[in-house]
Amino acid sequence: MNGDYEWFIKANLEEYSGKWIAIVDKHVIASSENVKNVLKKVNEEYPNTIPFITKVPEKILMVV
Repeated sequence: MNGDYEWFIKANLEEYSGKWIAIVDKHVIASSENVKNVLKKVNEEYPNTIPFITKVPEKILMVV
């Protein structure tokens, strides 16, 4: 899982902005605006996997 976290930090995931995602072996295997939907898909399609689950931050415009 550590490799998945490092990949998450460096990856361009703007298409998932504001969504929950599940990552396994440096691949997004599920995404949704609702974490329960992500967990359901992971449990149904990848029952023997422990994914890295996180919410992708939304882009924030900072004016200085």
